Amino acid sequence: MTERSGGTGRLIVLDFDGVLLDTERTSRAVWHRLLRDKAVELPRGISVRPDRTLDRDMLRRDLLDTVGRHRAQALWDEFERLNRAEADLLDAGAGVRPFLAHCRERGHRLAVASGNCRDWVESHLERLGIRSAFRSVHCAGPGVRTKPAPDTYLGALRASLTAPHQALAVEDSYTGLAAARAAGLAAVWVTDAPDSAVPPGPVARRVRTLDELIGVL
Repeated sequence: MTERSGGTGRLIVLDFDGVLLDTERTSRAVWHRLLRDKAVELPRGISVRPDRTLDRDMLRRDLLDTVGRHRAQALWDEFERLNRAEADLLDAGAGVRPFLAHCRERGHRLAVASGNCRDWVESHLERLGIRSAFRSVHCAGPGVRTKPAPDTYLGALRASLTAPHQALAVEDSYTGLAAARAAGLAAVWVTDAPDSAVPPGPVARRVRTLDELIGVL
């Protein structure tokens, strides 16, 4: 992994899915449509956490219990195909481009810390034309645990030679916030969850879109 040149301001480490690209909303919609079309009714419906992210572990268990292993795997395979096709049509999330422009003007250094695979993240960043905004990209994979483990955040800190207290994480999920906290970073929570949803620990700020941070960074 090679770090790209950039400014020398604060290090801001952003999650990808749900922060830079609204794939959480898309994945929920794809599952609803797929299960309806296949006439599959789950006893608890589509499993969604209070933070509005898809609970994939619960969904896998519910599918397995409802349709059996073979059909559950077939449904997952079809979901992945449909979800990729839908995600490929998405533009960057609300407020993302103004936020990136602001960070560039202010000299902030940007990195990505994602629990998804590198191919998914890098291909979307390139497709959206925003890969050059990030000095480094860190993804789950061999030897790098997914969130809530802090591995991707620790990788971003190491690549930028930055101490945790000098960096800020931007996350949309409970697991992402837990990962940032485990790495020692303060975090902003980007969410459209109801006010009753409480994060797993203290957050520096709660916003609905990234551009709400322009006035404070």
